[in-house]
Amino acid sequence: MRAILLTWALCGAAAALPAQQAPRVRILPMPVIGGEGEERRRIGQLLGDSANDTPDRLSPSTLLAHATTWTRDRFTILTPSIRTVSNSALPFSLNEGSLWAGRGLSTLAVGGFAARLGSVHLVVAPEFTRSENTRFQVIPFSDVDPTKWSIWANPFHPLPSSIDLPLRFGDQPLQRTTLGQSSLTVELPAVAVGVATENEWWGPSTRNALVLSNNAPGFLHAFVRTRHGIRTRAGTFRGQWLLGELRESDFFDRNADNNLRSMSGFLLSWTSRADSGLTLGLSRAVIATASPNAFPFGAAFDVLRDVGRPNTVATDRPTGNRDQLFSLFGRWLVPKAGFAVYGEWVRFEQPASLRDFLEFPGHSQGYTVGIEWARRSKLGALRVQGEATYLEPDPSLRLRPVGISYTSAVVPQGYTNRGMSLGAAIGPGASSQHLAADFFGAKYRAGIFFGRIRWDNAVLWTPVVPDVKNEDLSLFGGASASLSLYGVRAEVRFTRALRLDYLFQDKIHDYARGTHAGVDIRNSTLALTFSSTVIR
Repeated sequence: MRAILLTWALCGAAAALPAQQAPRVRILPMPVIGGEGEERRRIGQLLGDSANDTPDRLSPSTLLAHATTWTRDRFTILTPSIRTVSNSALPFSLNEGSLWAGRGLSTLAVGGFAARLGSVHLVVAPEFTRSENTRFQVIPFSDVDPTKWSIWANPFHPLPSSIDLPLRFGDQPLQRTTLGQSSLTVELPAVAVGVATENEWWGPSTRNALVLSNNAPGFLHAFVRTRHGIRTRAGTFRGQWLLGELRESDFFDRNADNNLRSMSGFLLSWTSRADSGLTLGLSRAVIATASPNAFPFGAAFDVLRDVGRPNTVATDRPTGNRDQLFSLFGRWLVPKAGFAVYGEWVRFEQPASLRDFLEFPGHSQGYTVGIEWARRSKLGALRVQGEATYLEPDPSLRLRPVGISYTSAVVPQGYTNRGMSLGAAIGPGASSQHLAADFFGAKYRAGIFFGRIRWDNAVLWTPVVPDVKNEDLSLFGGASASLSLYGVRAEVRFTRALRLDYLFQDKIHDYARGTHAGVDIRNSTLALTFSSTVIR
């Protein structure tokens, strides 16, 4: 926290200097995935005011690179972004990076500086998080042996197909300081190489990215990526490869030898030369068990390996130590119409053969589809968004075993980092729909939104909760607004949610009529974000 306060002090001191006294120092707002700056960049693309220069991936460092043109060696102060979330009854935390907003007050602060020397670009943006983690009802893990499992481990996902996804992160307040959105990049003529701990967002989705999102803390990774795309007669190609180190949470198992995992991934996209708004792409990520004592350099090419089908074989003892997910995505942007449509399809099991894929193309699949529309007016611009995501088991489970999305039978922690899903924010076996409308003015934004999430529906019939039980469902709506005044931007988002049959808990209220009365909980979420709008 002291580092964040010091950064604010440096911002004030630099802003007070005449421009000619500090010609090599810039001040920019800290770029945040999903923040107000990205929202305005996205509506700018719909209206044709912004270039479609990041159609396939986002990260703070690339957002920073697009926010300014480096004409000489330069030092930039990244003014902090401070976010506070209050949940009245239950956790509600989606796409908030290293912050887990449990019940009570939770805070995330990020800021720092960026420096460039020739082709070397350094971003130091540590994050501080604190969660009050007030008590709420959970179901403890069913294994009674405390030497093997934490009681906070997810009771609905035991071995053999498990995931490190605690319902609650212990019973104490949480506090952590990390390197956050930091990165070190060396820019070569066509590509950039480096190391980072920042979050990555892959694909065109706005709510649920299926392979990589900012729903979990960023992880240490090395990367190689194209700088501005490789332009050819066929179109522009962009790509990224990364090798990272994933960590287990403190609330899973008691085995210190499996706390680290590797992740090897790649993304490749193509933007049409004839229509610069059309982008198609693919990505793959492979996770594997790793040594707890060293960075997993040996897993660099796992993304090219055959991992088998460990989650859908009819055995309790699958072999191997790797698991994967593969996605195809696309976005078609039509600025003249203020319109965009996008989608992403993911498959968690690699097909055994072409015939296997043709017979069961939807086996272990998930998808996200979305639409955006914007229209100008005299006072600003209106934007409407809709997105639907489906990760529940597909109908092929009636004919062959199917694993639950993001869980794994050979990598016990599944597709997570520090206990949070690396992919879709709604998590394994879930589905959601979201609709939002926002009006953007020069210095303000106001909007409303509605949504529905069916949580972890793949485990509805597991014998954790006795019958009678029902789907765990959230219905929510709310309003959001932002205002920029005197160099400060304030954002507020209020969500009112009704959680029906929380953790599948239900009962028959009237046997004669067949009416149900489950454990239904009302939750209010208030999120406040403060950041700077000073650009110098």
